Amino acid sequence: MMSLYKKASRFAARHLAGRWINLRKQQGVVSFSFDDVPASACHIGAEILERYQARGSFYVCGKLTDGTEQGQTCHSVKDLQKLIADGHEIGCHTYSHMNCANNSLSALRQDWQRNQAFFETHQLPNRGFAFPFGAYDLPSKIAASERFLYNRITGGGTHIGKADLSALRAQALYADKTDADTVLQLIQQTANEGGWLIFYSHEVRNEPGPWGTTPEQLEMALRIASQSSCRILTVEKAIDFFQS
Repeated sequence: MMSLYKKASRFAARHLAGRWINLRKQQGVVSFSFDDVPASACHIGAEILERYQARGSFYVCGKLTDGTEQGQTCHSVKDLQKLIADGHEIGCHTYSHMNCANNSLSALRQDWQRNQAFFETHQLPNRGFAFPFGAYDLPSKIAASERFLYNRITGGGTHIGKADLSALRAQALYADKTDADTVLQLIQQTANEGGWLIFYSHEVRNEPGPWGTTPEQLEMALRIASQSSCRILTVEKAIDFFQS
């Protein structure tokens, strides 16, 4: 069972150590992101995004490079370099897909450094971070905020009025869990209220696992977003937009 300290730390993390930005542009933004970066996200997902003149944010674990995860072929270094060349964003997802709420800060910092070394070896710029499993506590939130431009979590919904760069909520785009009405309603709310909606998924396949999207679902979300008054930006570019 989770210790009382851990429960208190996770509760505190939701309410403390925020780095807030105002979303006062009177124009909504939709961002699309992919965790762990299966090869299908690099190939099929990126191609669909580019068809709509959009770019995505891809959160990489160096340990998964050229490997497999839950039966999915993962990215190669060449895949990541092509994403960067085509204008997408690469971010950190820890080196070993570490649960940041269940490990010491010392172990977490070592894991971050291993991923940073991986990025530097392959000349891959990165400024943002996504917590694996969306799991964080107060110490890991503060430590990540000292290291990265922003931290992305899970949690769902759209940001209205303001957003915490230390814990940016993201909405799952999963084929068997996220229906079309939910996607439409969230994008409409984002457009109407000048908010910021961040989608996240993993693989992009006709028959994805429980944490993936289909090409049809991804294209549906992109089509709705492009027909709205929203901009479609990477997470990093969205921050630049709201802060300019």
